[in-house]
Amino acid sequence: MEIGVGAAAAAVRPATGTRGRLKAVLLATTMAGMTALAHQPTALAQQQPAGGPVSGGSSGNATVLAPITVQGVVGGTGGYVATRSAVGTKVDTPLVEIPQTISVVTREEMDQRAVQDFGGAVAYSPGIVVVDYPGGPGAPDFSMRGFRDFSLFGIYRDGLRAGFNNYDTNFEPYGLERVDIVKGPSSVLFGQTAPGGVVNLTSKRPTAAPLHEIQLQTGSYKRRQAAFDLGGPVDGEGKVLYRLTGLGRLSDTQVDHAPDDRFYIAPAVTFKPTDRTKLTLLASYQSLKMSGSEQSIPRSALDLIGTDLYFGVPGVSDWRVKNTSIGYEVEHELSPGWTIHQNARYMHSRVSFQSSFSTEWPVELVDGRYYPVGLQDRPKNTDTYLIDSNIQGKLTTGPVSHTILAGVDYGYYSGKETRRNTLNSLVVDIFNPIYPGTEFLYADPWVNGKSKLSQIGAYLQDQLRYDNWILTLSGRQDWVVGKEVDYLSNGFQTTRDHDFTGRAGLGYVFDNGIAPYASYATSFQPSTGTLAPERGGGTFKPTTGTQYEVGVKYQPTGWNSFISASLYHITQQNVSTNDPLYSGYAVQEGEIRSRGVELEGKMALTEAFSLIASYAFIDAEITKDNPAVGSSTSSVGLRPKGIPRHMASAWGDYTFKAGPLDGLGLGAGVRYVGSSKNIANTASIPEHALIDAAIRYDLGALRPELAGASAALNVSNLTDKKYYSPGFYDNTVLYGNRRQILATLKYSW
Repeated sequence: MEIGVGAAAAAVRPATGTRGRLKAVLLATTMAGMTALAHQPTALAQQQPAGGPVSGGSSGNATVLAPITVQGVVGGTGGYVATRSAVGTKVDTPLVEIPQTISVVTREEMDQRAVQDFGGAVAYSPGIVVVDYPGGPGAPDFSMRGFRDFSLFGIYRDGLRAGFNNYDTNFEPYGLERVDIVKGPSSVLFGQTAPGGVVNLTSKRPTAAPLHEIQLQTGSYKRRQAAFDLGGPVDGEGKVLYRLTGLGRLSDTQVDHAPDDRFYIAPAVTFKPTDRTKLTLLASYQSLKMSGSEQSIPRSALDLIGTDLYFGVPGVSDWRVKNTSIGYEVEHELSPGWTIHQNARYMHSRVSFQSSFSTEWPVELVDGRYYPVGLQDRPKNTDTYLIDSNIQGKLTTGPVSHTILAGVDYGYYSGKETRRNTLNSLVVDIFNPIYPGTEFLYADPWVNGKSKLSQIGAYLQDQLRYDNWILTLSGRQDWVVGKEVDYLSNGFQTTRDHDFTGRAGLGYVFDNGIAPYASYATSFQPSTGTLAPERGGGTFKPTTGTQYEVGVKYQPTGWNSFISASLYHITQQNVSTNDPLYSGYAVQEGEIRSRGVELEGKMALTEAFSLIASYAFIDAEITKDNPAVGSSTSSVGLRPKGIPRHMASAWGDYTFKAGPLDGLGLGAGVRYVGSSKNIANTASIPEHALIDAAIRYDLGALRPELAGASAALNVSNLTDKKYYSPGFYDNTVLYGNRRQILATLKYSW
């Protein structure tokens, strides 16, 4: 991306997003074999100040050359350390210039750690906590900076929201180029979001150079998996590129009768009819089969219940989903420095969900050994339409250069669902878990309705640069309309929300690559609920979030690394709490505050050795809450459920490049998650530390005819430690992931 001042700015065409001729040249060069560019500084990289485009700042001509960087490909990162992102500003920008903390997980890192799911992808990133749920249904349940994400408010795919309900979809990490984790309120970029931040998943894109890979994998729990990844030019001129990624898996899990089966196929084609226009079509189909059992373990029974015990009906209580999506990304250069972009996607989900749950409330064993199980049949069909259009460009006003972004996005979701419960139940004897055939009788549906939601957002952003100073100003107005249709009562309820969100950030990039910054950002998130009739019975307003953040980022000159440190203070307001006057109702007088520290470093110290290290301190607290009617107990001063105070991780990887061990690679890491509390803070989920390890070998080092073939062995939770995640109910937990061994054979050509 070019950031120039004055007439010099026209000398180089900007490479925006994943686009631009510069990207094609760099990617082709890298794929041709110059991978060392991603691991050590080249003569060109040594000329570039570590601070990116505004570093050096002594003259306009010097700043034009600064943006040239191998790591800047937003659609993917050609190495281990990412230094740019288009997620934090919707414009391809060096990370040191974005006034917000962003963690990036690259494809190379995911391959090293053999990432199999969303939780594995972000496991070594600070401030994000995923609920481990072996074999469980739905998209991941996680929190960031002390605030829980739900209904996919915090997960985006290719810059567009990934969906509107956790049980409508899940994500295949083999189909991703990178994962960007944006910390703190991000509504100014995406609209309705949780105050903790968003995670953007970037799908694999067509490549300018030939790419061919096949992969076979086996391992724990009878795992059988095959995958392939193909890409390259279709024609001799490189105006048509393709990518085809696929994966199939049959696997059990640590929980008996809980499968982890999936089929994934994702074709993509890029058309470049002219040097000024590029269109990429992205499609995918995914079929998933996982357990439908809640697996809520009563705390009182932890010593009695094993991690493999299934609280469901084998072959019946399953979560099956079929997702089909098709979309496109198009860009057209209007004139040098000005480009229009449009990004759109349609997704259809068909959900067959037989959920099993405990019929005992609160969830406890009956007579100390029986777990009564009921079923809920909850099929669902959803349709999602998303589109984001914007214009990006550059202009100058005297000594100040501007990168302008202006756009409008639109989202529409429609989901029809029914729910009906069984009239009878199955009793699981935890000491003798036999599952007799049971003929379940279902009651009439107690839910039969349709949910509709539409959102329109208009946003404007200006990144102002003067010498080494960068001022980012952003604003956005959103309008959200939700409609709940109840076919049982022939009624409906409509909510209309609107909100203005913004961000202001100021940073300075020193010539040595150090970039301190300070920022302020806001967010909003629609909230469900109805006031007491005595208060008018109106629907709830959105919750709002505000964040103050200060930090420093460091992209050192001469070695391929990126280090960041930040302090933040987030307040969420309009949180639901007890109505102090009318029993059984709620009002929006609650408040949650979270403040903390995040440290992260990612370093490719040499071509052979890479290192990740991170730490997060999260001080989350309920600061406003009402006691229930007739009670004097409030939650003020308590920590929100499931939020640890401390997190830390480190991963190192070394590959021998010569000698008798040439071709051998070794990796090891540790993940620590501190203890957390239940809702009343009367019980704790213990802390845990998990060890991961990896060993791989380039078979081409043995014999030249084996060039391109490699074998790897990855082990997560090496010591097979038993640990817990927060359960669905206050007196329950979920067992975490036990040791998993994966053996992978890969061939690339």
